[in-house]
Amino acid sequence: MREAFAHVDSWVFDLDDTLYPRSVGIHRRLKERVVLFIADHMKIDLVAAEAVHLDYYERYGATLQGLVELHGVAPRAFLDFIHDIDLSALVPDEELIAALRALPGRRVIFTNASRGHAAAALNAMGMADLFDAIGSIEDSDFVGKPHLSAFSGFFSTHGIDPRTSAMFDDRVGNLLVPHEQSMKTVLVAEPAIRDVDAFEAPDHVDAVISNLTAFLRDIMGRNERLR
Repeated sequence: MREAFAHVDSWVFDLDDTLYPRSVGIHRRLKERVVLFIADHMKIDLVAAEAVHLDYYERYGATLQGLVELHGVAPRAFLDFIHDIDLSALVPDEELIAALRALPGRRVIFTNASRGHAAAALNAMGMADLFDAIGSIEDSDFVGKPHLSAFSGFFSTHGIDPRTSAMFDDRVGNLLVPHEQSMKTVLVAEPAIRDVDAFEAPDHVDAVISNLTAFLRDIMGRNERLR
C-alpha cells in the first residue's frame, strides 16, 4: 500500500462517517432531521417519510437530489434544517490529526454536506486549520457525489489532478467515479457498521480500512504511537 500511494499529492476526504466514526451518533441525528423534513414537507408520517428517504438515497445517491427533482424543494432550506444539530459528540483525535498533518501535499474535504456544517464539524474535531480547502454541496449547484458533474467541478475548482490523488469515503458508490478518473480509492468502514474482514470490495475500491489513523501511518511509514 505504501508504494501504491507514493505518487499521491492531493488527499481528498469525505467528512461525515469518514473523519469520525458513525457510532458517535451524528449520522443518526442527521437522518432524524432528514426524515422530519420529509414528513413535514410531504405531510406524511415518519414511517412513510423514512421510506422516502431511503428510496431517494439509493436512487439518486443523495436524498436532496430526489427532493429537488421530484418535489421542488429549496436546497438551502433542506440543508439548514438537517444540519441544525448538536455536534458536541465530535472531539479532537490527536493521533488522527497528527497522521493527517504528516501527509505530503494538500488535504481537501469533499462533502455532500453544507459548507457551514463542514466548517462546524472540523472546528469541533480540532481540524479547522488542517485542510487546504473544502468542497461542499453548494459548490456544485447542490448536485453532489456520486455524480460525475460534482467530481468534475471539484477537480476543476481546486486544481486537483485525479491521477495523483486519493479519495477516502464511507460509501462504496461514491468511489466509482474517482476510480474511473484514476484516483486511488479507500473505503473507510467502521467495524460496528460493516464486517471489514468479510467484505468483498468491488474492483473500483483499492483498499478497505477500519482505522484511518493506522492506515495513514502505514502508507507514510509511521507506525509508532504518539507519546
